[in-house]
Amino acid sequence: MPQAVENIATDLQELTARLLDLERRVGALEGHLQQSPSELHAAAASPPALQRPKPPATWRGFPPVEVQGGVVPTVGKAVLGIAGAYLLRAVAESGTVPKLPVLLVAIVYAVCWMVWAVRSHDSNHFASITYGITSALILSPLLWESTVRFQVISPAFAAAVLVAFTVLTVVLAWQRNLQVIPWIATLATVITALALIIATRDLAPLTAALLAVALATEIAACVGHRLSLRAVPAMAADFAVWLTLYVMTSSQGVPEGYRPVGSFTLTLLCLALLAIYGGSVGIRTFALRHRISVLEVGQGVVAFLLATWGTLRATQGAAAPALGVLFLLLAAINYWGVLFRFTDESQARNRRVSASWAAALLLAGNFLLLPANFQVPFLCLAALAAAFLYSRTCKFSLGLHTSFYLAAGAAVSSLPVYVAAAFAGTVPAAPSWGLWSVAVCAALCYIIGARVSEEHRSRRLLWVVPAALVGFTAAALLVVATVSLAAAHMELSASRLSVIRTIVNCALALALGCAGSRWKCVELGWVAYAAVAFGTLKLLFEDLRFGNAASLVVSLIFYGMVLILLPRLTRLSTHS
Repeated sequence: MPQAVENIATDLQELTARLLDLERRVGALEGHLQQSPSELHAAAASPPALQRPKPPATWRGFPPVEVQGGVVPTVGKAVLGIAGAYLLRAVAESGTVPKLPVLLVAIVYAVCWMVWAVRSHDSNHFASITYGITSALILSPLLWESTVRFQVISPAFAAAVLVAFTVLTVVLAWQRNLQVIPWIATLATVITALALIIATRDLAPLTAALLAVALATEIAACVGHRLSLRAVPAMAADFAVWLTLYVMTSSQGVPEGYRPVGSFTLTLLCLALLAIYGGSVGIRTFALRHRISVLEVGQGVVAFLLATWGTLRATQGAAAPALGVLFLLLAAINYWGVLFRFTDESQARNRRVSASWAAALLLAGNFLLLPANFQVPFLCLAALAAAFLYSRTCKFSLGLHTSFYLAAGAAVSSLPVYVAAAFAGTVPAAPSWGLWSVAVCAALCYIIGARVSEEHRSRRLLWVVPAALVGFTAAALLVVATVSLAAAHMELSASRLSVIRTIVNCALALALGCAGSRWKCVELGWVAYAAVAFGTLKLLFEDLRFGNAASLVVSLIFYGMVLILLPRLTRLSTHS
C-alpha cells in the first residue's frame, strides 16, 4: 500500500512537470516572458499594473457581418422584401391571376413590413427605420402603378388605402411614442397623393385623403402624442384645397381631363380644413391650455383665409351670412379666452393671439353678415364695448381694439370723404348720420379710455385714433359752417377758401395743444403735431397753387404762430 502511494505521487510530479514545460512553450510562442511558479504566485498577490490601451484594430477589406448591430443582414432583408414586391408585380403582369387579388396581397404585404418596423424598434432602431422605408417603397409605387398604369383601382380606393396606411402607422407608433416611423408613412402618403393628383386629375378624393391624414396627425397631437411632422400634412392639405378651388372655380371652366367637383363638395373640403385646424387649436389651447406654437398660428390663419375664400367662391357668396354667424361666434370664444381663460402671465402668448384673432373674426363676421347700413353702428358699438372693458381690466389688447374698430368704422363710413372734401376739395353739405355716429362714438371712447391712469406713457398711444377722429371731424364741420356763413356775404374764391382752411387747421392744432397741456393728455399733443404736418402739405399743394399774395401772407402768419406756440404748450404739458 505505501508503495502504491509513492507511485501515484511520482506520476503526479511527472505530470506537473510536463504541464509546466508545456505552459512555458506556449508562453514563448505567444511572446510572454517565462515565469517561475514563485514569480507567478507573487504576481497574483500583487495588484495588477495599469496597461496602456491598445489602439483599435483596423480591418481591411469588407466589414464583418456583426458591424453596427447587423447592418448588412438588415439591408439584405429589405432587399429581399423589395424582391418579393417585384415578384408580386410579375405575377400580376403575367395575367395568370387576376390583378386585383394580387394587389390586395401586395398591400397587406407592405403593411406587414410596417408592422415589423414598429415592433422591431425597441431591439434595433436601424432595422426599424429600414423596414419602414421598405414598406413605403413597396406601397407607393404599387398604388401609383395600379391606379395610373394598370387602372385596376380607382383614385378613391387608392386614397382610402393611403389614409388607412397612415392611420395604422400612427396608431402602432402611439404606444412607443415613435417619431421617425410616422414621418416615413406620412411623407410617403403625401408624396403619393400629390403624384396621383397630377397623374389622375381626380382632385376631390385625394384632397379628402390629405385632409384625413392631417386630421389623424392633429388628433394624435391633441391626445398627447406630440408628432414633429404636423407641418407636412398641413402644407399638403393647404395646397390640395387651394389647387382644387383654383381649378374647379376657374372663370374659363373646368380644364379638360379633370373630373368636375360640385360646389357642395368644394364647400365641405374648405370647411373641413377650417374645422380640423380650428378644432385642434381650440382643444390644445383653450381646453388643455397648451402654449400655442408658431405652426398653429400660421396654419390657423392660412386655414381661415382658404376656407373663407373657397366657400365664398364655391357658393358665389351665398354662404356669406352663415360664415358671418360662425365668425362672430368664434370671436366671442376668443374674447372669452382673453378675459377669463388666459389671465395668467404664462398664457401671455395665447392671450395675444386670441385677442388678435377675436378682432379679425369680429371684423370679418361684421362684413359677411350685416348689410352696409348696419356695419358702421355695429363697429361703433364694438369699439365702445372694448373701451369699457379696457377701463375695467386695463388689458392692452382691448384698448388697441377700440382704435381698430373705430378706424374700420370710419373707413366704411362717409367720414374720410367728408373730411377730405372739407379741407381739399369742394366743400360738402350737411354730414350724414354715419359720420355723426363715428364722431360721437370716438368722443365717447376717448372720454372712457382717457380717464384710465396709465403707468406707461406709451399706452397713451391707444387713444390717438379716437382723438384724431374727433379733432379732424370737428375741424371739417367748422370749415363747412364758416364757408356757409361767409358765402352769404362774399364771393369765396380759391384763395379765400384756402385761407379759411389754413386758419381752421391752425386753430385745431392750438386747441389740441392747449387741451393736452391743461389735462395732461400727451396724445392730444401728438394729434396737434399731426395737424401741423397736414398744414404743411396744405401750404405746399393748395395755398401756393391757388393763393395770391394777400392770402399767402395770412396763411403764413397763422402757420408761423402755430409753430411758435405749439412747442411751448407741449413742453408745459410734459413738465407739469
